[in-house]
Amino acid sequence: MKPRDAIYFGKEVLLMNLLPSRRVPLSVHIGLTNRCSNRCRYCNFAGRPREQEWKTEELLRVLGEIRRAEGRRVQFTGGEPMLRKDVGTVLARARELGFFAGLSTNGFQVPARVEELRCADLVQVSYDGPPAVHGYLRGEGSYAEAVAALNALQKEGIPVWINTVLTTANAKHIREIVEFARTRGITANFVLLDFFLEPGGHFHPALAQIEELVLKGDSRRGALEELIRLKKAGSPVGGSFPYLENARDWPYEDRVTGPEPARLYRCWAGRATAHLEADGMLYSCGMGVGRVPGEDVRELGFAEAWRRLRPLPNCRSCTMACGVEANLLFSLNPRAIRNWLGRV
Repeated sequence: MKPRDAIYFGKEVLLMNLLPSRRVPLSVHIGLTNRCSNRCRYCNFAGRPREQEWKTEELLRVLGEIRRAEGRRVQFTGGEPMLRKDVGTVLARARELGFFAGLSTNGFQVPARVEELRCADLVQVSYDGPPAVHGYLRGEGSYAEAVAALNALQKEGIPVWINTVLTTANAKHIREIVEFARTRGITANFVLLDFFLEPGGHFHPALAQIEELVLKGDSRRGALEELIRLKKAGSPVGGSFPYLENARDWPYEDRVTGPEPARLYRCWAGRATAHLEADGMLYSCGMGVGRVPGEDVRELGFAEAWRRLRPLPNCRSCTMACGVEANLLFSLNPRAIRNWLGRV
């Protein structure tokens, strides 16, 4: 992020803390596609609708609209973004507009197309543990693909993290995963497994579909305590201490959102952050997809869709890593701010 944009970002965060009615879409997650090359055990993207996917010209136009609405950060997700042929064009436009642009990938075709990722400020590569564990969770051949992507990105000097979804299958490999990152000189980011209570066609599955993979009770607490200890010891763990503590102390076993206010942050979904799906529908948060009506950016334009956007009802806290880390920053949590300044 350019210094002037960082200053603007900070100024707006301060103003929004002082003026509760003020809303600025500082950070927007953008789903580029519902298609994916992996078949992860804990993900529903294989069953998501694939119609009405963004056309390149639509994406470029919407990026301009987000910037005119004073957006400063975009995170491109999927499905698998590298299944699109225009990723390089989209990232180049994001850089031209002055965004801090991140991209999440499982590594698909990255070595052959690494030049297309030069305009990314940060690439996050999915890495769920040693070969057998990663393959079990994400599909045959997925480990080699992820490592090849990391090799290519690091060779070209493109900033990269690994991103691990914590499950019962890989929690015992936390130290091994962190050491893998340390030896490469990169950051290891960990997130809890997200899910919905009810079944449906959401990108997160229903709890009943993946319950055996969800860390609970002492197992969850132990995994988060280990990450906190490793981070205190100087290991390259990406999550902030307050995020890790929020995940460790989450009071529920069967849900990832809650109606009670969080102790460490306020929810900023729909006030400073938003989630834009591959079909053009805008939500205050990714947990709203399939649960509440979205606003059609294609029909309304981004500014009007943002104006109409409302927060999720009865949702004031969660364990979603991207949401909690953003909430901590926008709530001016000093430990989260220090972590962000030290990692990005």
